[in-house]
Amino acid sequence: MRFDIHMRKSMRDRLADVTTRMAAWDQRQPPSQELHQRLVDAIEPFDHTVSAPGLVVGGVDGSGDFPAIAYADSFVYATVASATLYQADSVHGLKEVEKDLQPLIEFTWLTTSEQQRATSLLDTFERLAGLPVDEILAGSDYSLLGNQRRRSIAEQRSGLIVPPAHDAGNVGIQLRTTAELGAALRLVEIVPEGAIVLTDGTMSLPFVNRDKQSLFFEYLRRFCCVRARSRAVRFAALSKSHGLPSGVRLEEAAQAKCGSAEPEHWFLKLPDSDRDGWSLWPPDGPRVPPLGAVSFLVRLHRTTPIMRLDLDARFWEDQMEAGRNLQAVRQFFGLLDYASHDQRCFGYPYPIKAAHDRGSLTEQERTVLRQQLVESAVHAGMRRASFRDSSQLTGHR
Repeated sequence: MRFDIHMRKSMRDRLADVTTRMAAWDQRQPPSQELHQRLVDAIEPFDHTVSAPGLVVGGVDGSGDFPAIAYADSFVYATVASATLYQADSVHGLKEVEKDLQPLIEFTWLTTSEQQRATSLLDTFERLAGLPVDEILAGSDYSLLGNQRRRSIAEQRSGLIVPPAHDAGNVGIQLRTTAELGAALRLVEIVPEGAIVLTDGTMSLPFVNRDKQSLFFEYLRRFCCVRARSRAVRFAALSKSHGLPSGVRLEEAAQAKCGSAEPEHWFLKLPDSDRDGWSLWPPDGPRVPPLGAVSFLVRLHRTTPIMRLDLDARFWEDQMEAGRNLQAVRQFFGLLDYASHDQRCFGYPYPIKAAHDRGSLTEQERTVLRQQLVESAVHAGMRRASFRDSSQLTGHR
């Protein structure tokens, strides 16, 4: 693209048009007094937490190269996920626990053959999850949620979505999410009772209301919830973006409730439109909280944004006495606050940041990884010419 495009009147006109529509959308629903008061009533402050004896908290994150290389009708995807584990230390704050948590590294080869693609993808899922696919399907409570009907394991397996090999967006999401949840499951199985295991994201289940099709990571996410409940582990998903419409004035409500110009250390349990009769999202917006989960907004520090936290609803009801013991809820968010004191990412739980730093691939690492894949393929008997990048050769990169 030539630089002079930025100077063209047609571009400026289109820019003005889209920003005008953005501003109109932003102002179309001014906050009502009723909504403001509901938010004020729902916000709960908690104390800044400087001590958390016995706290153990783990974090996971994943990345990859989607795809790493492509040739003929084939694509090779590289997936990486990392897990970290820390415990509270009266001297050092969070101190890493040595549990020999090796990163998950997986290569997935997909072709245009539907049979090959399904076999390869399910084999990858098993290696990332650390358990057979059928065991995950049988042990998950996913089929008990939404409009799912009771189906045999064979039916559930046949309904798993297998994207085309070239569909990098969908393949990448499935691989990365499965890797992250596989790392989280390994943490859930080794941490002590009462520990917290955090993933980056939400507990959304995109296909839960579909009768036949589903995604493997949906079953795996709910399997993690089942295993966490059985071990009294607090398994949660934390998203750095709450995704609320801009007309919802959270900051103003928090200021009114906390009596501070820059309120921090507060949480708000998000209403469920089915249960509570109201929601902060439009009727045609996302379902928050997701089926099977409870959702919160939380502010851990004035310098970090308001975040969204999802927890398994059954765990919340059974073991955290939701709605019956507000002090226990405040204590939980206090522990989350304590895990966010590290100066390297103040206001955000450090175990997730540490997992992200270890699991993310730099551009140089991606380049080296691709070179290693090609060299290994050539060593196995393939022709080097098969891996020439046509985009680079024709000047399109």
